[in-house]
Amino acid sequence: MKRWKKALSGLLMAALMVTGISFPENVFAVSAGMDGLPSVVNSGIGKMVDKSSTIDGTYNFTPVIGANTKIRFGCSDGSGSWDNKFCLNAEQHAHACSQWWPLSNINDGGNTRSFIPYERLKGKMYAEYTNVGNANGLPVTMRIWFLDWQNTNISGYPGYEDVDNVVVSVDNTKGGATPVIDIKGLKWIKVRFSYYDENGNPLKVKGHFTLSDLDYSQGFYIDGKVDGIYVTKEADDRLIYDARTDAIWSAKKGSNADDGTSPDNPEGWVTYTYEGDSQTMVFYNGGTIQNVDGPGKGLTTVQSYPKDFTFTGGDAIFNGWKGSSRTEATDWHVWNTSEFGYTSEMVMHQTKNVDLVIKKADETTGEALKGAEFTVYKMQGGQWVTYTKAAWDDSMKNYKALGLHAEDSEGGKFKVVETKNPAGYTGTWEHEFVAKDEGVVTLTLDATNARKTGQITITKTGENNKKLSGAVFEIKAAKDIKTAGGTTLVAANTVVDTVTTDGNGSAASKQLELGQYIVKEKTAPDGYVLDTTEHAVTLDDSHTSVNVAVQNQKNAIVLQKVSKNDGTVMEGVTFHIWNDDKSYDKTQKTDSNGRITIDGVKDGTWHYQETATKDGYVLDNAVKDFTVSDGKVNGQSNLTITVENDYTKLDLAKVDSGTGENISGAKLSLLDSNGRLVESWTSGSTPHRIEKLKPGQYTLREDQAPDYYKLADPITFTLESKADTQTITMKDMRYADLTIVKKIKASDITWAHGNPTFIFTVKGKDINGKDRTFQNYVEFTENYVNSHTDGQGYVELSVTWNKIPVGEDYTVTEQDVLRYHLVNVTGTENVKISKLQEPAKGVAPDKIFSVHANLKAKPTGTSITFENQKDDWGTTTHDTSVKNIIPLK
Repeated sequence: MKRWKKALSGLLMAALMVTGISFPENVFAVSAGMDGLPSVVNSGIGKMVDKSSTIDGTYNFTPVIGANTKIRFGCSDGSGSWDNKFCLNAEQHAHACSQWWPLSNINDGGNTRSFIPYERLKGKMYAEYTNVGNANGLPVTMRIWFLDWQNTNISGYPGYEDVDNVVVSVDNTKGGATPVIDIKGLKWIKVRFSYYDENGNPLKVKGHFTLSDLDYSQGFYIDGKVDGIYVTKEADDRLIYDARTDAIWSAKKGSNADDGTSPDNPEGWVTYTYEGDSQTMVFYNGGTIQNVDGPGKGLTTVQSYPKDFTFTGGDAIFNGWKGSSRTEATDWHVWNTSEFGYTSEMVMHQTKNVDLVIKKADETTGEALKGAEFTVYKMQGGQWVTYTKAAWDDSMKNYKALGLHAEDSEGGKFKVVETKNPAGYTGTWEHEFVAKDEGVVTLTLDATNARKTGQITITKTGENNKKLSGAVFEIKAAKDIKTAGGTTLVAANTVVDTVTTDGNGSAASKQLELGQYIVKEKTAPDGYVLDTTEHAVTLDDSHTSVNVAVQNQKNAIVLQKVSKNDGTVMEGVTFHIWNDDKSYDKTQKTDSNGRITIDGVKDGTWHYQETATKDGYVLDNAVKDFTVSDGKVNGQSNLTITVENDYTKLDLAKVDSGTGENISGAKLSLLDSNGRLVESWTSGSTPHRIEKLKPGQYTLREDQAPDYYKLADPITFTLESKADTQTITMKDMRYADLTIVKKIKASDITWAHGNPTFIFTVKGKDINGKDRTFQNYVEFTENYVNSHTDGQGYVELSVTWNKIPVGEDYTVTEQDVLRYHLVNVTGTENVKISKLQEPAKGVAPDKIFSVHANLKAKPTGTSITFENQKDDWGTTTHDTSVKNIIPLK
C-alpha cells in the first residue's frame, strides 16, 4: 500500500466490503503471519478519527446504485458470457442469493450475475452501472473490470472449471445500495473501478469510500495513491499494514467473532479518500498473507480441486467442496463464497460544499446557451460579496462553479446571478441557496433566457420628403436564422411580415428574431414607381431597431406631339385622356413644347385619343393605350410617348401635255376658296410641293405659260384631310414649228408670166384631239431669185408656222398649180413621206406624195421640202394667191 499523500493519480472507485463465513479455526489474538506488524495509524499511512472529526467534504463522491441506475454485464470482445449458472442453481436449491443479498435479482435484466473466470477472460469481463451519482456536476457511469485472478488447479477433473466463479450483486448499506463482488473457489481477484461521463469519456472524480466487514485474516491492496486513510481507534486496534505486500489486513477478531469492519461496529471503520478516473485493487481471501508474492501479486501456491476443497469443520463445508455450480445441495452454506464491497457511510463529518451546475437554455427550444456570465455571491458581513464566476463546460454544455464551501459564507448562504446574457438573448435570473449538507451537494439549476427580438421600421417618402401612405413592404429572411445551437428558427426566404405605411409614411414590423433580412417594396403608393431595391437589414444585439428609408420617384407620362418627319413640336393639339375606372377623365391641349404631362399616374390601363389637331395636319383619332404597373408606365418610371401627326402634302405639277414631262418656267398661283393668294411660284423640273395646307377648295392658276406653250385653263380642286400625297397636274399644250421649203429651178421662171406662187395646207389633230388647219404660201420674186439661186440653178423659199399645237399626225399638202407639177418631197426624220405614184403633168401633188409630220416627236426643227418642175411654157400667167390671216385656233 502506498503511503497517504495529497495527490493520487489513480481513483479508488470502491472500498472493499468483506463478509461471508470464515473457515473454522481456533480463536487467537493475531492471525498467522501478522504478528508484530504495525497498525494502520502506527505505520504512518492512516489517521485516527472519531465522530467529532471533520474531513474535507469535497471528497464527497461515492458510487451509489439508485432508482435511475442502469446495470449491464458484458465482455469487451464478446468472447465471454455471464452464464449466471452459479446464481441460478444456488437460488433454486438453497435460496442462497436472496439470503446473502436481499436486493439481488438473478432474472434476465436483473442486478445479479455470475461467470466462470476462464483464463482467457482476464481484462475483458465487466459490470457497468450507468448513473451512479454526480461528480463535478456530471452524471457518472462506473465500470468494474475484472483484470486478474488465479484459477484452481483442476488437473484430472476436466469440465470442473466452474469450481471457480465470480458473482456480482448489490447490497444495501446505510450509504445506499452498492455493488458487491463475490468469489467462489478463487483465493484472490484483481479489479479496477473506472469512471466515465455520459459520453463514455474517462471522468476524474473526487470521493471517498468506507470498507465494511473486512473479515478476520482477509486483506486488500490498492494499486496507486490515495489522498487519505482514516480509521477509528477500534478499527486501528484490529488492522495492520504489511509493507511486504503493501496491503492492509484484518489481524484480530473483534468483540463479535465475524463482525469485521462493518459501519455498525465501532471497531470496524476504515475510510479512504481519493481522486482520479480509476482505481485498481486486489482482494485476498483469508489466510493468504504468507503466500502473497509481493505488492498486488498473486499467491506463490495454487490450490487444487478437490484436495483443497475437502476441509470441514463445525457445521460448515468450506466453499462447497461437493463440486461446483452444478451441485444440488439445499444447505446454503454449501454455496458459501467470500465477498467484498464498500459503503458511503463514514464515522467523521465532512465540510459542507456545493457543486453548482447551471443549465442555461433557450426558453423556447431548450438548447444550451453559451456566452452567458454567472456570478456567484456569498453572504459576508450581512451583504453579498462577489465569490466566483461559473465557467462554461463545452463538453457538457452547462456552467459550473465547483467547490463552493459553506465555511466561506455566513450561514452557508450563496446567490448566483446572471450578470451577462448570451448574445441575442435577454432577461434576468438569480437564485439563492444554502450549503447545508455535508460533503458535496450537486445543485443543478435551470436558467432560461428569452431570445432578443428586433423590429424593422420603414419610412416612405416621395418628392420633397412627402410622407407616403399605402406602400406595402415584404420582409423575408435573407438566410437561415438559427439559434446558437443550430436550430433553424426561420428558413431562408421565409416571409416573416408584410407591412403597409400609414399616413405618416411609416410602417413597423412585428418583433422579429435577430438575423439578416431583406426588405422589399411589393406595392408602391398610387402614382409612384415601385422601388425594386432589396434593402439588406441586420438585427443583432447592437441593432435591435433598424429603420429603412425608402424614397419613391413619382411616375410621369408625357404625350409629346410632333410633326411627322421634321419633328416640329405642335402646340394646341387636343387629346382626351382617361383611365378604366374614370378616376381620371380629362381633355387637354399640348403646351408650347408640344407636351401634355401627367405625373402620379395610378396603376391600371389608360387611354388617349387625339380629338383636334392643327390646320394642315391629319387628325389621328385612334384610341391608344398605356399600362401602369408597379408605378411604371409601360415598364418605365417616366415615359414619353411621341405622337406624330402627319400632314397634307400637295404636289402641283406643270407638265407637257404631250410628253407628260415636267416643264419649267410657268408662273403659277394657288388661290383659296375665297380667291386669296396662297402661294405663287415658277414651275421647275419637279412638281411644286406645298405641305401642311389646310384641307379645302383651291384653284391652281397659270399666270404665264412657258415659251412655246399655250396658257392652260385654271384648275379648281378639293384638298382632302389625309396623309397621302395629293397631286394636281396642270398640262400645257406645246407649240410646234413647221417649215415648208419650196424648191424650183430659177431657169424655169418666166417673169413675164408673174411671180411663181405655191400654197401649202397643214391639217390634223393636236394631242388633245382637237382639229387644227393651217395654210400659207411662198412667192418667188425676181429680186429674191436673183440673189438666192444656188450653183445648181435651184432656188428655195420657205414659210414657217411657229405656233402649231403639237400633234402626232399632221398632213401637209401642196395645192395644185398651173405650169408646175410636184416631183419630189423630202423632210426631217419625224416626217413620213409616201410616194403614191410617179410624178406627171396634170397630177395633183397629194396624189403623187402623202406627207405626214409628227410634231409631237419633234416640236422644233421640222422641215419639209417640196421640189417642183415646170411643165407648161404657155403664155398664160402664173398662179396668183391672196393671203388671208386666219387666227390660230
